[in-house]
Amino acid sequence: MSFYIVMNNASQDQNILECPTKDTLGNVPHYYSRMVNLKENDFVFHYNHGLIDGVSKITHSTIINENHNFLARIDFTRLKNPLHIRSNWSIIKELLPHEYSPFQINSVENDGFLYPCSDDLSMYLLSKIFKYNAEVIDEDEIRHTEVQLEILMRRGQHLYKERLVNLWEGKCAICHINLPELLRASHAKPWKDSNQHERLDPYNGLLLCAHHDALFDKGLISFDQEGQILMSEVLLSSSPQVYQVASDMKLDFFEENKKYLLWHQCYIFKK
Repeated sequence: MSFYIVMNNASQDQNILECPTKDTLGNVPHYYSRMVNLKENDFVFHYNHGLIDGVSKITHSTIINENHNFLARIDFTRLKNPLHIRSNWSIIKELLPHEYSPFQINSVENDGFLYPCSDDLSMYLLSKIFKYNAEVIDEDEIRHTEVQLEILMRRGQHLYKERLVNLWEGKCAICHINLPELLRASHAKPWKDSNQHERLDPYNGLLLCAHHDALFDKGLISFDQEGQILMSEVLLSSSPQVYQVASDMKLDFFEENKKYLLWHQCYIFKK
């Protein structure tokens, strides 16, 4: 099961999602081509004019119709009490991906049609929608969807940590501590920004102790393409100095780590 946000879909009341296969210049934007990924039982949040005003499940996978548009059939439910995006922006903005976000940093919608919805954002939207729309939403259906999503997340995170533990021989990549209770599976490209392969790829991250995981996760440290540690200005100016972090530290990583560490340096690291 995958989750999506569809923007201003005019045909939702006809129980269909429909969009062009190309833009007016003949290009194939990601927000159109993503339609080919839809499969039965995928879940869609419907955004219109500042509101999540409906939800749907895919009932039939995407086809190309007689107008040469992408078309997928859905089972659409209109919400009696839509969810106002800006009223919930302080939480929503923290759950959006850096790439392919349906919204800009000021909560204004991006142009386009179909966007991915991260697992954490999906969980949040589901809980808020059910809270205010219990009379029109099937509680069992929503609870089942939430449980399925949580199971998938936990399984994925457990498998990812197992792979990291094997790759790094059960030791923190920075300080080499080997106490299992203190080790964390840290993503370089976060879960919410990653596709299914990247989420489980052991090279997309580092096995770190809780201390270094917190620094890496918050973007206070990163590593360049030679493995040299990068320290944020916040860290450099902290008093007293942060334990076990020094400007001469160097990480001995794998070649496959490079693209993910570059992503972390560009989008997570706080210079």
